[in-house]
Amino acid sequence: MADTKPTNGAWQDVRVSLGPDAEVTGKLSFATPTRIEGKLKGELRASDLLIIGAQAVVQANVHAEKLIVLGEVRGQVEGASRVEICAGGRLFGDIETKCLVVQEGATFEGRSRMGGELGVAAELPEPPEPRLTV
Repeated sequence: MADTKPTNGAWQDVRVSLGPDAEVTGKLSFATPTRIEGKLKGELRASDLLIIGAQAVVQANVHAEKLIVLGEVRGQVEGASRVEICAGGRLFGDIETKCLVVQEGATFEGRSRMGGELGVAAELPEPPEPRLTV
């Protein structure tokens, strides 16, 4: 069986948790590490770590400093520093982040955009002239 824990151990720092029986519609904002296990529709913002638990179903645009997906997310995702989809996790939507990790056994359907600074297109260096040496 694949390991479904995030690779950086951050899941141990959670201070706020929304349980599996919770069903929320609207805009939620969190400033401390948070874990969602229930159902959520709307918009989700986290200025710290956000974990979408294995039982969670989230239909929302998600803006988080760090996002770990163990359950299901449907919507646009912006993770300022890191988005990680763990084995068994499912993400359907576009992702914009500095670092994207997709573990074996995870599902990701969408487009990803990665870069140093989000919102700023990275300039690629000119490729070197081809040379033939004999």
